[in-house]
Amino acid sequence: MSNINIKPEKLHTTDLGEVRIRRNLNLQIDNVVLWCKEVVKEADMIMRQGKNWYAYRNGVVLTINAQSHTIITAHPVNPELRLMRSEDYQCLSGFLYHAIFVPEGVEPPPRSIINDPAIYVYIKDFGSKPGDIGVVAEQNDQIIGAAWTRIIPSYGHIDDETPELAISILPAFREYGIGTKLMKKLFTVLRTNGYSRTSLSVQKDNPAVRFYERLGYRVTEEKSDHVGNVDFIMLKELI
Repeated sequence: MSNINIKPEKLHTTDLGEVRIRRNLNLQIDNVVLWCKEVVKEADMIMRQGKNWYAYRNGVVLTINAQSHTIITAHPVNPELRLMRSEDYQCLSGFLYHAIFVPEGVEPPPRSIINDPAIYVYIKDFGSKPGDIGVVAEQNDQIIGAAWTRIIPSYGHIDDETPELAISILPAFREYGIGTKLMKKLFTVLRTNGYSRTSLSVQKDNPAVRFYERLGYRVTEEKSDHVGNVDFIMLKELI
């Protein structure tokens, strides 16, 4: 559970809150409050937004009044997808870090790795070049995922007419279909902006290769990156 001043033993709800939670989640259990306490204890993420806490676990979010510990409601995670705005650019460094593939059993790199010029180019002065296009997934006013493209001399660069795509989801929100929704949204935006295809670079051993293939990408090239990892260059036709 996140390090936040929330006390599961103090959690409670109202009769209306219990009805709302059961309805929204189709819960068939005897003790809703006990179930909510377990969600909070095992939460993937808890964040404070205004007067409420939001506790996330297994694709469910609880809304809890931070002052009274009243569980207001619960519902499936279902973020809003929208175009990336200039005020969102500041969050790209965090998403760039989370986009780095870390094989199982390998220690995650320090966050300073994104300052490597070969990596930082994916967000440097974002919004200043043609092809700088992005979409975000927003839940309870918090951006939990982002997908964006650039036309830059980077790992997945093919030509000056093909934007290279990057996508990143906060770890607590992975495997709930958010990535697929973001990608499809970005494909639509790219078509609207006149682009006929998009590329990406992914490590050969990254399980995300199958995810990209399901979305219509195909491997066009295999090459080593600047630290010796073998990468696939993948391409998707948008029309």
